[in-house]
Amino acid sequence: MGTKREKKIGRMEAAQELARLSGQVADGFLELAGNRAELPEEILLKRSLKIKKNEISFEFTLKIKAERDSKKAQQRQRRSSSRSSEKSDKRPYKAKKLKKEIGMMWKALKRCIKSGETFRDKDGFIRALNTYGQSADREWAREWERCESLVKEALELAGKGNVDEALERCKKVDEMTKACHKKYK
Repeated sequence: MGTKREKKIGRMEAAQELARLSGQVADGFLELAGNRAELPEEILLKRSLKIKKNEISFEFTLKIKAERDSKKAQQRQRRSSSRSSEKSDKRPYKAKKLKKEIGMMWKALKRCIKSGETFRDKDGFIRALNTYGQSADREWAREWERCESLVKEALELAGKGNVDEALERCKKVDEMTKACHKKYK
């Protein structure tokens, strides 16, 4: 099984993609184009930077040896599940990484709206918001849904060129975020 993808994207979008992949590695898996690979604790990381004339190439490779012994895999799964039950009162690490990714996208969206640029990762942002919203605590779920709705409105308005209205929605989201963090953190 192999998947290779290549496309031209902006620097900020590349940073967001790398942050997403980093979060996946930290959570023990990688997923690309519907293919998912579980990762062991130790991974071989290769990095390469090449500069030729006016072209820069940076490549990194993660190499993982597949576990052939199912007992080892079962032991690792048991250790992982016992660790997660010990930390049940904290937000899962995956949710924290997703929250950081949303924060990066939020800043990028506001920057794009202010400068009149097109925000390129609208679908990814909405997907991240929906995923994070699924793990929302009952006590702040309504606030989250309202914020999510305002972000979607801002995206839609910015796409139609209504910059002032989009910025107004952004301001409301920022105000709600501050109030929510003050109330629930």
